Amino acid sequence: MSNYTIVTLKEVDSTNAYALEFIDSFDDKTVITAHKQTKGRGRYNRRWLSDETSNLYMTIVLKPQNLQNYPFPNLTQYLSVAVCKVFENAFDITPSIKWPNDILVDGYKISGILAESSVKNNKIEGIALGLGVNVNLKQETIDLIDQKATSMYVLKNKNFDVDDVLKRICDEFFENYDEFIQKGFEYIQNDYIKRCGFLGKTITIREENKQYLAQAIDSEGLLLVKDNSGKESKIITGDVLC
Repeated sequence: MSNYTIVTLKEVDSTNAYALEFIDSFDDKTVITAHKQTKGRGRYNRRWLSDETSNLYMTIVLKPQNLQNYPFPNLTQYLSVAVCKVFENAFDITPSIKWPNDILVDGYKISGILAESSVKNNKIEGIALGLGVNVNLKQETIDLIDQKATSMYVLKNKNFDVDDVLKRICDEFFENYDEFIQKGFEYIQNDYIKRCGFLGKTITIREENKQYLAQAIDSEGLLLVKDNSGKESKIITGDVLC
């Protein structure tokens, strides 16, 4: 198993922002975690409720040596599979993945992932792979969130050790990370697809406000869809509404 280092902060605006600001000072495979975030965010700059100190907020700093064949587009998908495996094997929670990387339980979001990179002189210096997990969020707080959400506490009616959740996710992520970066999405394709409960159903791509039939996930992790006229296409990026 690959070695990794954990850096724990009491409070930060965002673990991703912190990682990117000080990227030069972190080694490859450094995990930054904070008890509290004041400006947590997800994809499309959505606010991620992270004022609570009983949830998991973390960023994995990655500094790949070989950039040419590195599977950048699939990093978040690899992490989503790792988190799903931890939920299933350690906590008896059955999640699903909403393309490309949101993790849901019975249609309610429990975890979000955001990857960002630091670029200088047209060269990637490092990647900040952020993850938020609703661990001990109570229902009264969840009710304040502007989307369907849940937490490990709500699902199991008990509190969890956040540090234990963190370690299990890091162990799972790094156990096969080196093999993943050699083989790319095909290495996780089957594990990813079997957790995609929306395949074969009608979805809407928010940016287009258009409905599609979600057909498949290809070997590069792209979403294959068909519109009402029967035209097939690939979705490279977008917000899927199931």
